[in-house]
Formats: sequence, structure tokens, C-alpha cells
Amino acid sequence: MEKKPSPSTPSLKWSVLFFLCILVLWQLLVPVLEIPSYLLPTPLAILAEFQKRGGFIFANFLPTFYETILGFLIGALIGVVSGLGIVYSRILWLTIYPSLVVIGSIPRIAIAPLILIWLGIDSIWSKVTIAFLVAFFPMVVNSVVGFSQIDGEMLDLAKTMGMKPWTEFRKIRLPNSVPYLFAGFKASIALAVIGAVVAEFVSGQQGLGYLIIIGNNELNAALIFASITVLSVMSLGLFGVIVGLEKVLMPWRRGIYPTEL
Repeated sequence: MEKKPSPSTPSLKWSVLFFLCILVLWQLLVPVLEIPSYLLPTPLAILAEFQKRGGFIFANFLPTFYETILGFLIGALIGVVSGLGIVYSRILWLTIYPSLVVIGSIPRIAIAPLILIWLGIDSIWSKVTIAFLVAFFPMVVNSVVGFSQIDGEMLDLAKTMGMKPWTEFRKIRLPNSVPYLFAGFKASIALAVIGAVVAEFVSGQQGLGYLIIIGNNELNAALIFASITVLSVMSLGLFGVIVGLEKVLMPWRRGIYPTEL
């Protein structure tokens, strides 16, 4: 019997078709409504900007990509390790965790200028640090929840059976934490992109955020849209990698994503 797609998960082809319809309407309506190109360029004008300055755009894509990846990886690693420490240490749970929650409420973007001053405007590590800061907090919170939200009866049974702490972690806490960790990964990668771009807004040396500033100064909306397009594709690609890993490690969750082409 042929398996029908769930009505709650629209197929990818309809999303692509909808996006193409938006592009066609955009291309047709801009000249009809006589919207100036410096306000809203057509998709073909954006494509022409890609052809004209493709090498320049790609050269500025690489710094943003590296900053995002490094910030995300460092934030994810330190976030998971910090979450483990908080769960296994009552002192850290009572002192560090509440402090992290309070600090997490402070907009990290607001301290971006300070980070750039401390670490250097020209340094890639200042941008990586900002990407790390925005990626770290959702990761540590999800790690704490994932490692701590365990059925008490299961833990009592493990203790009754004489299960060692490492075995308890490997058999109980780690499997329970995987969905929470991937939720943190997906939130963190999106925030890391934002952090890297905001850092480039402030520093104005290189990167896609820098290109957006150039486009603004030149009143070149096509360059701005081209940069945003590259950012969107990069974000979707990185998000898709995490979703792919999630499907591999948790195949029972595949049904929550649209898969029919």
C-alpha cells in the first residue's frame, strides 16, 4: 500500500512551487508598479549582480562561513560540557546555572562593540567570539534540560542494579539528551550566523555583513539582496546538515520532516 504524506507536513515540492510563484510575481510587479531599483530590484537584477560581482561576494562569504562554523562549534562544545558540569555538580547548579540564565537575558549583540575593541576589529576571533556568545546559551540550557529531565524511577532502578555513573550516563542520560541537544544545535547554528553578521556590521572589514553595509552606502539594493540570498542559503545548508545528522541518529523522528519530493 502506498504511504500517503501526512497533511501536517506539506511536501517540499509545494514549498518550492510557492517560492517560484513569489519570484515570478516579484519580477512582474516591480516594473508594473514602477518601483525604483535602489528600493526593490527584480530577481533578474539580483542575478545580474551575482554575475557581475560573484567573485567579490564569494570572497566575502568565506569569512562569514568560517566565523559561523567556529563560533557554533566552540559554543556547542562548551555548552554541552557546561551543561554536564551543572547537572552533575549541585554547587554549579545552585550558583552558575542561575547566573547563566540571568546573563543569557542580556542581548549579546549589545556587547559586540566591546568584544571588537577588546579582541581587535581586524581579528577574526572577535567575530568568532560574538558568534560563540550567541550560540552558547541555547546550547547550555538545552544540555541541562536534556541531561537532567530523567524519569526518577529509571534512575532509582539503575542505582538498585548497581549501575556505575559512566554506565548510567551512557545508557540513560545521553540517549535521553539527544533530542534536546539537537534542538540546541539547530537554534545555535541560526544564532551563530546572526552573531557573525552583526559583528561584521560593527567592524566593517570583510564578510557578508560588510557587503550589506557596502550595498547600503552605494544604494545598491541588488547587492544587499544578493548578500542576503547567500546568507539564507548558507543558513539553510547548515541547518540541513544538522537535520540530516538528527535523522541518522534518531531515525524514529524522520516523520516530523517533509520528505516527499
